Amino acid sequence: MGLMDLLFGRNRLTSAGVLSEFYSGDLAKWKDIYSGGGSWRYVRKGGLNSGGMRKVASLGAAKAVCAELARLCFTEGSGATSADKETAQFVQKVLSDNNFSERFADFTEKMFALGGGAIKVYYDGGVRLDFVPADRFVPTKWDAGGIYAGAFGSAVCADGKNYVLAETQRLSDEGLIIENKLYRESGSEAELSEVYPLLREKTVIKGLEKPLFVYFRAGTGSVKQCGALGTSVFAGAEDTLKSLDIVFDSLSREFVLGKKRIIVPSYAVRGEYDENGELRRYFDVNDEVFEAFSTSDNEDLKIADNTAELRVTEHIEALGELLDLLCMQVGLSEGALSYKNGTIRTATEVVSRNSRTYRTANFYRKLIARGLEEVARKVCLLGKMSGELSQSASEDVVFCFADGVCEDDSAKSERARALYSSGLISRARALSEIYGVSLNEAKAMEREDFNAE
Repeated sequence: MGLMDLLFGRNRLTSAGVLSEFYSGDLAKWKDIYSGGGSWRYVRKGGLNSGGMRKVASLGAAKAVCAELARLCFTEGSGATSADKETAQFVQKVLSDNNFSERFADFTEKMFALGGGAIKVYYDGGVRLDFVPADRFVPTKWDAGGIYAGAFGSAVCADGKNYVLAETQRLSDEGLIIENKLYRESGSEAELSEVYPLLREKTVIKGLEKPLFVYFRAGTGSVKQCGALGTSVFAGAEDTLKSLDIVFDSLSREFVLGKKRIIVPSYAVRGEYDENGELRRYFDVNDEVFEAFSTSDNEDLKIADNTAELRVTEHIEALGELLDLLCMQVGLSEGALSYKNGTIRTATEVVSRNSRTYRTANFYRKLIARGLEEVARKVCLLGKMSGELSQSASEDVVFCFADGVCEDDSAKSERARALYSSGLISRARALSEIYGVSLNEAKAMEREDFNAE
């Protein structure tokens, strides 16, 4: 039994119950599509009596879109900084200890797929971060300004038994109240000590005015039941995703249905009985024995190739058009998802053209940066409460993204050669750019070449 069943089936949280239709409907659908599913993924098999369903081959375009957006919005080298050196070092240490770069990249991809997600900050011998996807978080108090209370679900296994840990956070006059309950797979409540001997059922943290989590929302729309929740980036593109899978499935079956077919005379077909006593007919391609046949029609003796022509080009062109349409629907530039060489070669060109991809990435980065800065402030707060950060340390943190503007090796080499040919840079500088070495190493290479001559 999952978190949604525990919350909605037993009506433990009234406001969460209002969202039950969304979680079992739209969110479940987006998760299925992102995972390679979709209502169109199964179709009836051909034939009058065969019956059954077959799985349609999938291009996986939904996951590709989310992965591309995540890559554009969060690149290696991004991190938090602060004017206070102690704060900057502490936040950076917490991020490093929690394997932030790798985990946040995965979290961002799922955020785009499911419309949002939450990062929970807690203390367990150190300040920890928990990355919670949208399907494992339920808001219980919200308004236009954001989400102020919620429930988290974590699937755990102990001694071969499956459990669900349900944690709720809510604000009161006392401060922040955190409650934990443990449920067995069957749905019955279990004692926390069965899995978490040191975890309390209820904890009150005085002095807090905000919960210890931050909800990240994909800014592509809002859920009618809760405006603070976002929608999937491909929420309006299901028909395009369906068409892509249909065309890709047709391309895959083109090779199955269009495989080489040879027409042979009936007399050339052999027959053998299998272990069930049924006659199986086959044509032995290795049979080199000469046989005499009586026939007046030479056509009866021919073995003909009846292979159909494969329509590969038509399918590839259709896939390309549909991918460009999908790019338009999710805010990417034409060709961003092309599996061939596109018109844009480097990230520098993306910026200079102020393309749709660049504007979309900029928009999402601002939303993500605000959320991460709030996470960093909560990290500092827990750091002070635990004594790991001095009380005088600043809680002002700014999150900076690596720009990701780079050129491929061939472009850099061509530029260095052109500048050297024009006399604008020295030979050593050109060697430094082409081989990616320091200027001193390039000068050493130049001297070696001179001595060799």
